[in-house]
Amino acid sequence: MRTSANKAAALDHVLYEIEMLTHSLLTLHRGNLSRPEGNAWLEVFAIHSRNLNEFYSNKKFEKAYMRPSDFITWQYSYSFDKVLARRASAQVAHLTYDRPGPGERPAWPLELLFKSLRDASLHFLKEVSRVESLMIFENNRQRCATLLNHLPRIQFQ
Repeated sequence: MRTSANKAAALDHVLYEIEMLTHSLLTLHRGNLSRPEGNAWLEVFAIHSRNLNEFYSNKKFEKAYMRPSDFITWQYSYSFDKVLARRASAQVAHLTYDRPGPGERPAWPLELLFKSLRDASLHFLKEVSRVESLMIFENNRQRCATLLNHLPRIQFQ
């Protein structure tokens, strides 16, 4: 790994990203959220989607960015989603003039984004859960097992 010798502890951060992506999606689909709550959960979804989009891609980022290949042999073909990256950065993470005004807010394609990231996440989780040295930190083993069990069950109407 580029900046940390403790890969098991670093994996904790990746698992957190996957958990937050999943939790935000489930909360958004629950519905009956107030506008501020809905906006907050959409921002959570956008940020964690952007982070995982960067993580799973082969795109070159700064040296400190984690990559799946820091943990496992990564042979999964994931295509970096430029639209997701640009939109999450310009409309959520940064104050830009690209933010839509009231009444101009296009819906986020939650299902499409989630399915792409879910497939990559499932592949990553299956592989990483086989590496015993990564499972020794905190609850990495249980968290991987929970995500591997839960992610495939999420259905869309």
